[in-house]
Amino acid sequence: MAKDGEGMTRSNTAIFILLIAVFTCSGAAQPVDTVEELKVCARMTDKEARLACFDDLGDRVLREEPADQKPPQEKVAQAEAESATRSNAQPLPDELGRSTTAQYVGLITSCKKGGRGDWYFFFDNGQVWKEVNRRNLRFKECNFNATIMTDSFGYKMRIDGEERTIRVKRHR
Repeated sequence: MAKDGEGMTRSNTAIFILLIAVFTCSGAAQPVDTVEELKVCARMTDKEARLACFDDLGDRVLREEPADQKPPQEKVAQAEAESATRSNAQPLPDELGRSTTAQYVGLITSCKKGGRGDWYFFFDNGQVWKEVNRRNLRFKECNFNATIMTDSFGYKMRIDGEERTIRVKRHR
């Protein structure tokens, strides 16, 4: 005859095993609503419990996936590879990877030094460009051609006949 403590432990174990068997069988019989389980996991406030819930759900979803089914990324890669081999691939032009810099070449009709030491350049078409570097620039006359080029940080102006560039921005 068993002691009361041991009998109670055996009966608890038996009930526990029976409950696990019932829940696993009923879970296999009913389709699992993954969206509802995601909502339950998302509503958890404890970070550790929420992470564990998402991990368990992810593991369960991966186990339910049939072995012969490929993941979507592999399907997409395979479809792209097949379409690439089927189509007549034309070589890409060499200029495709290079950056095409937009340039404007114009005549500066006048230039004026502002109150804070920055220069304003007036083009023949009415555009006004302002120097942003505040360099020590000197001009004897302001009647020359200049090229405005786009840069990764804005615009640069190169005065014809000079090697240096001046960082500018459009004022008007």
